[in-house]
Amino acid sequence: MATIPPTMRALAIPSFGKPSTYGLANVPTPQITQPDEVLIKIHAAGVNPIDTKVAEGALKMAHKYTFPLVLGHDAAGTIVAVGSAVNSLKVGDQVFTRVPIHDAGTMAEYCLSTASATALKPEFMSFADAASIPLVGLTVLQVIRRAETQLGGLKGKTAYVPGGLSGVGSVAVQLLKNVFGVKKVITTLSTGKMERAKDLFKGGEGEVVYIDYTKENVSSAIGAGNVDFMFDTMNGAIESLPLIRKGGVIVSISRTPSGEELKKKFGSPPWFMVVVLNLMDQVTKWRAGRNGVNYSYLWMEADAKGLDDLGRWVGEGKLKPLVGRTAKLEDEAAVKSGYEEVYSAKGGVGKFVVEVI
Repeated sequence: MATIPPTMRALAIPSFGKPSTYGLANVPTPQITQPDEVLIKIHAAGVNPIDTKVAEGALKMAHKYTFPLVLGHDAAGTIVAVGSAVNSLKVGDQVFTRVPIHDAGTMAEYCLSTASATALKPEFMSFADAASIPLVGLTVLQVIRRAETQLGGLKGKTAYVPGGLSGVGSVAVQLLKNVFGVKKVITTLSTGKMERAKDLFKGGEGEVVYIDYTKENVSSAIGAGNVDFMFDTMNGAIESLPLIRKGGVIVSISRTPSGEELKKKFGSPPWFMVVVLNLMDQVTKWRAGRNGVNYSYLWMEADAKGLDDLGRWVGEGKLKPLVGRTAKLEDEAAVKSGYEEVYSAKGGVGKFVVEVI
């Protein structure tokens, strides 16, 4: 068994702040305390917008954070220890995971996860590609499956996914057309990203319609009532209601969750926050319902089975991971620059991945 050091190198922020304030530090290596946990030596860790929001303090009213705070929710690496109840995984297995909320902290040399949130990494997949998949891949998969259930199937339908070369958007377009049988996927891009998107999404099933939002009015280009399912990736649900047919579906990951959803995730946020968020959620659903549209917000759940599915689709050529930028953990300037790109949501393509080994 590999020797596990008492401390590790990590991107551990001393207080809430923007990427310019992030820094590397030595922190205690996490230890297994629960029977279903696994300890992973991290080879690569994926960066998501939620990481910069946590770092800025956007969720501090809902959840108590302690400092230094290690960022990150996605990781790919090698298991070095397992809890007493873990039978599906063993020391030496190469895995990828979106860790549960309470185990967040993957931008480091080691992290904890659970067996139910961790899947074997396919042999053909690099650690960087594997680390780019979990949070965005599971989010997309769970959103699409909800829409599929609500619409009674997606085959032959038209879907709208803003931001086709974002981390979430690139996965969504591919799964909708190559796995779930959508007839047409409409997506928005800037001029400079158009050719790369056409290369990534070529082949497979289903048509992709590209709209250059810098040159065209998106609503006019799509037309009223022409969309069955909108994947709200950019907080545009309300503005896009006229585009959705009656009986259509919007599933959002960018509008405000309800207070009940926040309680489920974080335990006991302040009561007034629960009340305000519930009210906002009800208003959004009422506005959508008035247009004959089924609106809901989805907060992704960690899921090893979903990771297995995503890995299989990569192997079948139905999903190509899109890593847009990488940096070594020890290169603090490059890491900060990558996080700044994610934070600003401008210019980036695909996922930013930090290589630890």
